[in-house]
Amino acid sequence: MIELQSHSIVSDGQLPPAEVVEHAAEAGVTVLALTDHDGVAGVPAAIEAGERLGVQIVPAIEMSSANEMVDDLHICGYWIDPEKIAPACVKAQQGRVDRAAAIIEKLQGFGLDVTLDDAIREAGGADAIGRPHIAKAAGATGDLGPFFEEYLVPGAKAFVAREWPSPAEACQLIRDAGGVPVIAHPYWDIKDPVEVENLIRSLDIGGIEVFYPPHTKEQTEHLLSLARELGIAATASSDFHGPTHKTFSRFGAYDTYGLGEPEVPERPSA
Repeated sequence: MIELQSHSIVSDGQLPPAEVVEHAAEAGVTVLALTDHDGVAGVPAAIEAGERLGVQIVPAIEMSSANEMVDDLHICGYWIDPEKIAPACVKAQQGRVDRAAAIIEKLQGFGLDVTLDDAIREAGGADAIGRPHIAKAAGATGDLGPFFEEYLVPGAKAFVAREWPSPAEACQLIRDAGGVPVIAHPYWDIKDPVEVENLIRSLDIGGIEVFYPPHTKEQTEHLLSLARELGIAATASSDFHGPTHKTFSRFGAYDTYGLGEPEVPERPSA
């Protein structure tokens, strides 16, 4: 089984990198990519665990980007050199902290008792901080939706826009690090097929994440036809985040609908 997206505690996953690989091995995964958000600190441990458990590990990352349609569009990079991509990771993680600090300052202005240190503790580290951690640090419990609607979505009281690279810039950062850029779950943030296709055709990518749990058969067919037309890889993932994650809790959760088999992007020649 091929699984080219998963997450550890380096970003927003529930398990350390080695345990992610252990869960993958137990599920029958033979090729795995640990794609933490804007971070590669877990890649060495994943590779070590993969060698021990017989799982091929593809060095990878999931980079955040933004354009006029989506303020958090993800580009996965496979076969990257972690050392070469590290400066971009440092910049992105500092951007997360700066954004969190700006959001918290606004929340404090509305009388909420919350600090940046509180949010970092919720996240388990500054490099993983996000809006859910800020919401919990501010006292939100259970369904975070109402808190987000009041404070943290675009147009809300304390919203602060991300300052990510453009999708094209993210693709170039990945290529500069020796990797292959692949657009992640295209229908997750964009629902219109024309907009999805226009975005894909505008990018210098080596693959499309075709097989993905929320993708319908119609969406999968569309993405697969584009991958075949463009001569790029049709990748797959269950986007594993941990065994108790409300949405992405297990490997093997994607459906191919009998349309084709997942592929691994070809490793660039040195």
